[in-house]
Amino acid sequence: MTIRDVPNRSDMDCGGDIPANVRIRRLVSLDPERFHTDMRHVDIGGGVQVSAISWGGPVEVETEPLLTRYLVTIPLTGEITVDLGAGDVVANPRRAVIIDPRAETAQRWSADAGAIWLHLAHECVEDEARHLLRAEESGMNLPERRPVELAPSLDLTREHGQRWRATVQRLVDVLDEYEPGSLPPHRVTVLRREVVTGLLRAAWPR
Repeated sequence: MTIRDVPNRSDMDCGGDIPANVRIRRLVSLDPERFHTDMRHVDIGGGVQVSAISWGGPVEVETEPLLTRYLVTIPLTGEITVDLGAGDVVANPRRAVIIDPRAETAQRWSADAGAIWLHLAHECVEDEARHLLRAEESGMNLPERRPVELAPSLDLTREHGQRWRATVQRLVDVLDEYEPGSLPPHRVTVLRREVVTGLLRAAWPR
């Protein structure tokens, strides 16, 4: 899959600070002379936020439980090793890592790593899961809301993962194309829901 965007070239809304909802406990640069945080971040509503992040060099990061949201890390370049407490997941442009709201993590980012972060409120994921289940079961009524357990990683080279990654790319392209205050609401809403539904199809074992 061709990846057209890189963090330090994105025109997404710039806010040099790391979003507080990432809940970083510890951040250590392994090459202080190269360390430089390049962050782009935009809240597109509906419980979905998108960031592009790079550190300028290798880092180690520890995060606390996110509590209210999933964090999907999609490397654009390099490699990110994430310990979710039950073993390491190695993420790269061919594999994304999905951090559960209850998980603590220890991460190591390679010197050339840059990534997209998708911040997904658990209510948003659970609501889309209800709609997906109704569609799959051809039901009339929405099922009750229930917790959603996503797989810890997603292969972006296989059918569902590849399709989902292309949807994420379309969303990022829209965010790059428009100023934050002039985003086309209908396009963003459709893509936002497609991103969440596509993730459920690809990474929700049920």
